[in-house]
Amino acid sequence: VSFCLALLQSTSDMSEADVVSTATEIDLSGDGGCKKKILGEGTGAIPPKGSQCEVHYVGKLLTGEKFDSSRDRDQTFKFALGKGQVIKGWDVGVASMKIGEKALLICAPEYAYGASGSPPKIPPNSTLEFEVELFGFEEGESVDTDEERIAAANKRRELGNAKFKELDFARAAAAYEKGVEYLEQVWTQR
Repeated sequence: VSFCLALLQSTSDMSEADVVSTATEIDLSGDGGCKKKILGEGTGAIPPKGSQCEVHYVGKLLTGEKFDSSRDRDQTFKFALGKGQVIKGWDVGVASMKIGEKALLICAPEYAYGASGSPPKIPPNSTLEFEVELFGFEEGESVDTDEERIAAANKRRELGNAKFKELDFARAAAAYEKGVEYLEQVWTQR
């Protein structure tokens, strides 16, 4: 018991840098290009491709210099997972996270901004570190093809019909409008 109390006391005195240095590194990409260290465990499911994810993040160069932070703006960041809206390292890393998880993502240049970097703050060929916390996600439909868009529109129609029968007219209208958006994408591409 005294050993456990001593262990608890010693870990409670650890700084965030100590926690990061003792966290196990996981190779998410299989080629070492995107690694993760879990800083705080999450619970529940991981977000599937197409989900609208909500995160806080702090981005740093390996020198420790911060180049961006949603926390400094006090505003979470939202993006569609696996749709190329963020760097490849985020699509890979956030797809492995549970709600409430806080992790350090280490992204090699090919999983970040590559040979060009993102001047003036991110030099060419930079490996980047992102402390990311996943607050939640909403599952989205995979709508990359016309067939997927039509299927998603049908799902929205069915949802709208169900909400209409429940006399929830606002949600019915929102479901129908989203279905129409999908169909408009199909027709405008032809």
